[in-house]
Amino acid sequence: MSDYRGKLLELKSIENESDKYWLHIELYFYQDIEILWKIDEYTAENLKSAAQFDKKYKYRLSFNSFWDVTQNQHKSMLTRTYLDQSDSIYFPCSKDYIDNLAAIKHSQDISNLDRSIFTFMDLVPVYEKNKDGILQDEGNTSKNYSIKFIRKPLTVIGIIFIILFSCSGFIYLNKFAFNEKVLAESIQLEQLEQLENDVAIKQNENMELGDDRIIEEALSNEPDIPFIEIDETISYSIPEGYVALTFDDGPSQYSMEIMEVLKKYEVGGTFFFTGYNAKKYPDHIRYIQSNGYSIGSHSMSHVNMAALSCEEQEKELVQSIKLLEEITNDKVTLFRAPYGSFDKHLKDLINENQYKMILWNNDPKDWKSRDADKIFDSIKASNVSGSIILLHESQAVIDALPRIIEYLQELDLKIVSIK
Repeated sequence: MSDYRGKLLELKSIENESDKYWLHIELYFYQDIEILWKIDEYTAENLKSAAQFDKKYKYRLSFNSFWDVTQNQHKSMLTRTYLDQSDSIYFPCSKDYIDNLAAIKHSQDISNLDRSIFTFMDLVPVYEKNKDGILQDEGNTSKNYSIKFIRKPLTVIGIIFIILFSCSGFIYLNKFAFNEKVLAESIQLEQLEQLENDVAIKQNENMELGDDRIIEEALSNEPDIPFIEIDETISYSIPEGYVALTFDDGPSQYSMEIMEVLKKYEVGGTFFFTGYNAKKYPDHIRYIQSNGYSIGSHSMSHVNMAALSCEEQEKELVQSIKLLEEITNDKVTLFRAPYGSFDKHLKDLINENQYKMILWNNDPKDWKSRDADKIFDSIKASNVSGSIILLHESQAVIDALPRIIEYLQELDLKIVSIK
């Protein structure tokens, strides 16, 4: 498994001064570590648009990122949580941000991170302003500000204790970066209750779940795409009134555009990926998954499974699914045998692993014609209610897809993803 399991990045705030930007983050990894992470303006501004910092929400940075081919930009994810509710927010970011995120993700010794980008330990930097309001460290008025350090801020529990029993009517805490005031005087009872609530929440969090928890929370807030759950070990069709559009042989250069068409019409779709293509386009898979579409295996190398030995069948099946699970950080149970070819041993393997083999009952032979008009005409001439339609990733399918969807919607059929 990935070596970032157990790490969590909580985004506390975004700071800037003199065209320089820092993320104030708390890294949970064996111990809690406060970090100032120097980032570029582009990523900082996009994060500012994505996060509204107040006492209500907490924000966690995901270790996952991808290249959005439709918008020609890198994207990463932020998870916003409040009590037991969470939602995922995607934001554009720079390649430098992704590289530094990967450095945190793969580092087994956090102290080895680039000190020109990350400032950390159990001490945090504090800048002071002179009488003219210019940032500087104490005792240094040069332009190249040096940094002094203060001890790590008090815990929330300690804060509450001080608030309740201190003779001074107010305190300042968590002085980091730019000497911010987090608590001012005259703290009201409502604020005290919120602080106490934060303590209870933090005590109940299981930090060892790491980034997998972030992904799980994000997936629980997927877009509302219609789907149907399959119970049978082998399925050729779905109930009347529904239709499933399925796409084989990806991921490819066409995957993202196919998904964007489905997304535009707010309909379901199921993608069956081969293992070797998955290695070439892992970001495509993550992006399709992040938009709520179903993903299944189409074997590692698109071979006739019935012609393989028992050992080779198991390798093609299990290895491809495990690869997809590593890419998505999620369980994969769907499988489609290339050419629809299988035997008793493969069926037994499907049963043993509790997978579901999804075949089809509607084949417009798009792989043969490579013609959008012929693909559409074939589907239009067939009985589509209750069908699983077999399509392959290609430009012809992209061109035919809007007409196919509109035709199915005219028939009042619900276009679903398969789960």
